[in-house]
Amino acid sequence: MSAPITPPFHRHLLALVYDTFLVVPIVMVTTALVMALYVQVIPVNTDHDVVALPASLVQTSALLSVAIFYAIFWRRGGQTLGMQAWRIQLVNSEGLAVSNRQICLRLVMALISYGALGFGLAWRFIDPHHCYLHDRLSGTRLTLVPKLN
Repeated sequence: MSAPITPPFHRHLLALVYDTFLVVPIVMVTTALVMALYVQVIPVNTDHDVVALPASLVQTSALLSVAIFYAIFWRRGGQTLGMQAWRIQLVNSEGLAVSNRQICLRLVMALISYGALGFGLAWRFIDPHHCYLHDRLSGTRLTLVPKLN
């Protein structure tokens, strides 16, 4: 069996763009649900029509909804819809399905990678196997799925 092929950077970037079109509506629905719950739980002053959600609540709910989106898809075959479209799959270092622990670790490390001015993403260009830092730390890797004839 041949070594797994790492997808080119542009393919992964396009898969992320594709997934963004799916994640944004999910974040919007999550925020609407959080707002509805917040208005029901927190007494609202009847003199004002506007209720401001705390920014931390909105950010936390958005982050959790994105994390849950990725965790569900990665657990069910290692591919989001964007990854399926661009033939990319998340696997562990042996090429098998990722574990729940690896998914959680990858999500946390990806947050740090993105948050550290993209350093964890730039790691891909110096890594001998073209892995992102969060993949290296979680024992995962992205592979190119062969075309079906």
